[in-house]
Amino acid sequence: MLYLDNAATSRFKPQSVIDCINADLRRCANSGRSGHRDAIEASLKIENCRRYLRQALRADDRCEVVFTKNCTEALNLAIFGAIKGGEKVLTTTNEHNSVLRPLYECERRGLITLTVLDTKGKKANLKLLKEAAKDKDIIVVGGACNVTGETLDLEEVGKIAKENGAILIVDGAQSVPIIDTDFTGFGINMLACPGHKGLHGTQGTGFLITDAKTEIKPLLFGGTGTFSSSVYQPPQLPDAYEAGTLFAGGIAALHQGAKWSFEHIDSTRKKYNQLSKTALYNLKSIGCTLYSDETVTGVISFNLKDADSAYIAELLNDSGIAVRSGLHCAPLVHNALGTTEQGAVRISLGVETTAKDILYFSNVMEGIARKIYAEA
Repeated sequence: MLYLDNAATSRFKPQSVIDCINADLRRCANSGRSGHRDAIEASLKIENCRRYLRQALRADDRCEVVFTKNCTEALNLAIFGAIKGGEKVLTTTNEHNSVLRPLYECERRGLITLTVLDTKGKKANLKLLKEAAKDKDIIVVGGACNVTGETLDLEEVGKIAKENGAILIVDGAQSVPIIDTDFTGFGINMLACPGHKGLHGTQGTGFLITDAKTEIKPLLFGGTGTFSSSVYQPPQLPDAYEAGTLFAGGIAALHQGAKWSFEHIDSTRKKYNQLSKTALYNLKSIGCTLYSDETVTGVISFNLKDADSAYIAELLNDSGIAVRSGLHCAPLVHNALGTTEQGAVRISLGVETTAKDILYFSNVMEGIARKIYAEA
């Protein structure tokens, strides 16, 4: 199977990631719950990952890394945790439902006034975003759109947030580590990330980096292994936000996957840029409608005439090519693109994708195009 669905989850995992999972399965222990050697070792692996992520994403020593089971949970913790009631919140139509659904739920509960900047399915216009940000208390944006691959200048957004005294929450699901992210330097208050995408860890892992000054309420309540004599959630970080058993093996694997990913980031960017340009050119040459023009993220969405995106994905699957079709959990993007009914076919490159792979994909798509044109 030629796997071109890496925006959903990266398939390549470094051997060091696999070794971490195997070791955890053979000798697992509950971190922070016991005093024996294996439990202490599990705790140390978690703390080592915290330190590495803080350093790699350039968060200063006052910032905290909180582990979650995925990016969605991290975003829920950030959004529901930051909203106290009465806030004016700004987001854009480029966002994933992991951002939109918590925000729309808060609006439905009457907790916030929500403004959604219409990007028309393109890169968010910073001039319009700056205007919309006036008097806002919270800004929630993604570093890159999971449908089009459009990126956002987070440094400039950070400046806009600072000018308005707004909390900046960033969804890093499609942008970390491919897009340079300086947590403290850009003025980000909270950054949510998955472990299983660009960082090449496993599913079931994610994290939220939060600065020292932004107060958030816990999302989950339960055992932390600390302050066990109290029936109340401890206020200390990160314990306050990490109720329940952490996936120690997965977090250790995330550490290794993140190290590999940052060490290879230059070659990854170069590969995505080159192969994306080739794929975009070939898709355009056979008459596809393209919804992507940026090449850095390796994410490309398209359609072929009026054919249902699921039908195209099925034909590609029959030829051994894995892609994603449909609405990609981003309804406002598809509203802007006019693809709510048709959806869109999305390919997303991985670090193992080769020029030969893109040639094969392009040749298969050329055959599919001939079939579609013949059926029209």
